[in-house]
Amino acid sequence: MLTFYAPGQRGVEMGDCEECARLTREAVWIDVLSPTPEEEKVLEASLGTGIPTREEMQAIELSSRLYEENDMLFLTATVLTKSDTTHPESSAITFILTREKLVTLRYAEPAAFAAFRARREANLNRYRTSYQFMGGLIDAIIERIADILEGVGANLDQLSLRVFDRPVAGSMRASHNPLSRTPGGRARKARQRDFVEILTLIGAASDLVSRVRESLVSFVRLVTFFREVRKEESAARDTLVHSKAVLADLSSLSDHANFLAGKIGFLLDATLGMINNEQNAIIKILSVAALVFLPPTLVAGIYGMNFDVMPELRWAQGYPFAICLMIIAGVLPYLLFRRRGWL
Repeated sequence: MLTFYAPGQRGVEMGDCEECARLTREAVWIDVLSPTPEEEKVLEASLGTGIPTREEMQAIELSSRLYEENDMLFLTATVLTKSDTTHPESSAITFILTREKLVTLRYAEPAAFAAFRARREANLNRYRTSYQFMGGLIDAIIERIADILEGVGANLDQLSLRVFDRPVAGSMRASHNPLSRTPGGRARKARQRDFVEILTLIGAASDLVSRVRESLVSFVRLVTFFREVRKEESAARDTLVHSKAVLADLSSLSDHANFLAGKIGFLLDATLGMINNEQNAIIKILSVAALVFLPPTLVAGIYGMNFDVMPELRWAQGYPFAICLMIIAGVLPYLLFRRRGWL
């Protein structure tokens, strides 16, 4: 789909191929979204140059993403899309920039483009040159990235509270037995399920931040390349001055993204540590249970051998004596462990 934006006018979608030449002459910004082969041919004929294919836009080489040809700048950067869903994506967007026109070639619908269109429609006379359109779009993309990082930071704060949330003191003793049907046992099982959910959320946040960092790096390269190529052009003087602030914003957001990445790593380690503590508590319970039942098992083994010369075999109180001996042998280690503070 081709949408043409002329200064002071709302966007016009291409109705047929005959109008494309006229709309191309009048428009300053041409937004190309998932073009068909026919639309690509019409656009290339109107611009007098070829446009990159989708495969070329996805190339990672700097020479394929940022270059100048026939006094046109071809600038490709990565933009995050579907950040509000469970499956965010990174999509390449190519800015074809001349002194008179800006062409954006994309195969996704970033939220920043919708925000920029709404901002422009609120003041149609604000953007009149290709450089102004370029600067406005990059500003909208940076603002969107800042919003995403702010949202990730807020989510990480909530995850941190969940990771380091302590159980209620009254349920600590009951929750020591993971196999019990007491409220404490159910609380422990719920806590284990909560850790699994937290790990999933941490993984999603890590993926989102890594995609944001990729986008930030690509725009730093884009703005730096633009400044180097157009540094002597008088028509781009205002945009060049503005690009300094853009680079500063990108640097600040990169630092913030690095901070969030570090926080994600810390929360991941903390969550895994909490899971290990839970598992250690379970192993501790099983070890204590084995220790408590080991002496009674020894007593039962001794009196279960049935030797001929064993006085207790024909003793009327032999059975109750053996039972009491096993109970005492099990209770004494438990009381000793409690007294030492090991339980």
